[in-house]
Amino acid sequence: MKLVLALTALVSTAPVLPAQFIVTNPISDVLSETLHLEEVANQLEMINNQVQQIQTLTAQLQQVQAYVKAFGDPEQLLQITGADQLIGSLQQSGVGQTIGELQQLASGVEALSYDANGLYQSLGATFTTPSGVEMPRMEELYRKYGAIQQGSQNFQAVTDDVLSRRESLRQQIASTTQQLQASTTDAETQKLTGVLVGYNAELQAVDREIEQAAAQLATQDIENRADKERQEQARREERQAQLQEGTRRYGEVFPLDASAPAFRSR
Repeated sequence: MKLVLALTALVSTAPVLPAQFIVTNPISDVLSETLHLEEVANQLEMINNQVQQIQTLTAQLQQVQAYVKAFGDPEQLLQITGADQLIGSLQQSGVGQTIGELQQLASGVEALSYDANGLYQSLGATFTTPSGVEMPRMEELYRKYGAIQQGSQNFQAVTDDVLSRRESLRQQIASTTQQLQASTTDAETQKLTGVLVGYNAELQAVDREIEQAAAQLATQDIENRADKERQEQARREERQAQLQEGTRRYGEVFPLDASAPAFRSR
């Protein structure tokens, strides 16, 4: 509104010049100048907005850089101490065998010759009767003892393997713990903590292998004891049947006289 009033005042006060003189249009000049100033003002405002945006982006970038410095970039942490060793340990299946495999490997011949590194006396494949006759032993009767011996050997192998792997795991836990103490970022701390948790879980799993091997050995021993009782029950049943059959046959050969005895009178 003020701009319109100013233009009107200029028009009303402008002098009338002769027709032969070329004059400029003051209204057009003022309008052009005003538009130019408005354009400059708009450009200045736009530049000011851009400067503010740049300052805002700079502040945000500084915040991101400060965050990365404090918490770290997980994508850059590709080599974590102990991670490869943990994966290798998890991929090991151990040396233990199942109870079915141990039973299949059981051998009566090995059971007869077993001496537990000199602790026991070998039975040998034959024996001599009192009359001097050498008789072969029935190997199949000794397979169940061979299964116990296989279980004992399996337990020892598992124990040796577990103790070796356990020592390695403990060393890796110590190394990872030291690396965790020296960690400078949250990302590194979290990854190392994950590795450490994995090591402790693997250590517990490895210890369970010894318990499993011991349980298999105990299970086989229980089966052997149960088989011994089963065999004894079978022999008792056979003896009872033999006794009943013998009694019946004795009665057939020597029948009892059920008639009343006759007495001679004097």
